[in-house]
Amino acid sequence: MSADRPAAGAAPADGAVRARVAARATTVAATIVPGPPSPLGYRTLARAAGEPLAARTDLGGAAPSGPFRSLLVFVHLSDLHVTDPQSPARAEFLDRHGDPDSPLAAALGRIGTYRAQEMLTYQVVEAMVRAVRELDGGPLTGAPPAFAVSTGDATDNSQANELEAYVALLDGGSEVVPDSGDSRRYEGVGAEEPYDPRYWHPDGTPPGADDDVPRRRHGLPVVHGLLDACRAPFVATGLGLDWYAVFGNHDAMLGGTLPVTPALAARAVGGDKPVGLDEGVDVLGLLADNETRPSTEEWGVATGPTRPVTPDARRRPVPVGEWIAAHLPGHGYDEVAAAAERAHYAFDAGSIRCVVLDTVNRAGGWQGSLTAEQLAWLEAELAAGHSRHLDALGDEVATEAPDRLFVLFSHHSLETLVNDHSPDGALRHLADDVRALLARFPNVVAWFNGHTHVHSVTPLPAGGGGLWQVTTASHVDWPQQSRVVELALDETSGDLVVGTAVFDHAGALDPRAGELRDPVTLAGWSRELAANAWQGRVPAGGTDGGAAPGREPRWAAEPVGRGAAADRNVVLVVPAPFPLGDTVTAGAISARDAAQS
Repeated sequence: MSADRPAAGAAPADGAVRARVAARATTVAATIVPGPPSPLGYRTLARAAGEPLAARTDLGGAAPSGPFRSLLVFVHLSDLHVTDPQSPARAEFLDRHGDPDSPLAAALGRIGTYRAQEMLTYQVVEAMVRAVRELDGGPLTGAPPAFAVSTGDATDNSQANELEAYVALLDGGSEVVPDSGDSRRYEGVGAEEPYDPRYWHPDGTPPGADDDVPRRRHGLPVVHGLLDACRAPFVATGLGLDWYAVFGNHDAMLGGTLPVTPALAARAVGGDKPVGLDEGVDVLGLLADNETRPSTEEWGVATGPTRPVTPDARRRPVPVGEWIAAHLPGHGYDEVAAAAERAHYAFDAGSIRCVVLDTVNRAGGWQGSLTAEQLAWLEAELAAGHSRHLDALGDEVATEAPDRLFVLFSHHSLETLVNDHSPDGALRHLADDVRALLARFPNVVAWFNGHTHVHSVTPLPAGGGGLWQVTTASHVDWPQQSRVVELALDETSGDLVVGTAVFDHAGALDPRAGELRDPVTLAGWSRELAANAWQGRVPAGGTDGGAAPGREPRWAAEPVGRGAAADRNVVLVVPAPFPLGDTVTAGAISARDAAQS
């Protein structure tokens, strides 16, 4: 979808919603965009005019006019991808098969196992946390946020050191150390030794070597000292809010797709880093199968080429129960969930029931699905908050249950629930089953998720109403933004409205002007590098990845992560599924605001 083309149901530019917008710290006031390209296509970033809140009435209802009565405000973070870039359990070399000069590029597109900015993920999360603390409140009334939610892939490679760091970054108050292996030097793929010109080397070219491909072909800069600065410890600020966790495929599996085996676990903590596949591996088939049926045996773990790195026991893969236990106390889980390895749960925010799903297929594959047990649990949760709903045959069921509004959270979006991989034959429920279930329960009004790394807002109509799916982009890829969300009652129409405004992290707009070891400076470098990702990019005016012989393609203005304008700052109308009136109450204010009052 073009960033300039409004989605169906979006209000025209002169129909921007007039609301008490918390504009100062969101992209309603101003946003960040790539500037003009250099001769090689590299773009620094610039401040641009903000994007007003636009109404979307795809599901019906009246254009929102207010006044609005706030019911719930929360912050939506997704895909933090806190990454140990020096880990021998990573497979950066796979990404080279998606480069413009690869014969497989057109078939594979973006692979996502390497990013030039991957050593700066700790600092990006810190900068996002600081931006959250600067929010004025919800986009409709300015009411304070009750909580934040992180919808999965908080870690990149299911490692213990990544998990410890992500929790510390959101909790705040402790020192985080973005380093592993040898504390005296950086050992990731951008290091001077061994020098591999296929990856970005921020310290420049060693004597006698060729300039690396990212600088020679794509104009990436030299940033002397970055590989030392990115490993410097700092004290985490913390959200200052209650926050809830959602399980993602990268939290569960190596590379977000491979279940941990003894051989892979040994690789993670050991001293041999793979730098390529066994020559007999079919790369195209391997990466295609990754979506739902990865084969550990075909990865050439034992037979592919390696190089030595410093072993580190802190890189050990984390089992599901330990991942849950690391969030105790709070953050949605309890000891029973940890013991049972149960990553789905529900909680109340005022009269709104918040339901957290576990969409990870632990048998493998980066796409999602639900177990039969979890789908039955979800049905029971929804039935307990509906006075009327439909049964599986489409017949109406009347109950004594009080009506409640429901909001869902998960890592995977509906369209990515396609992973039916089940070695033990257990039933996995895919998108059609989940959508059919939700269509029977009209009080489900919104579903927040991530996974795709692209902002998207999609109506899911059902009967005379439906719900909105709101997908938020990642911290690791462009544009490195999050959302503040407000559910409110439009007291004129009686409809429910869901206001969302995206916001940028607090990283420096021009990192060249900052102190290199400052997390804000490093987060600024990460965002700029993310805006210049070349892997899987689409040439301007075409999709074939081609260029004249000997010339690089002319890339489109920016990567796809921002989505369209109608996927960002919007007010989504949901016709009231039952008379709201005084039956809904606001969620509790945050612990930070309670303390301040």
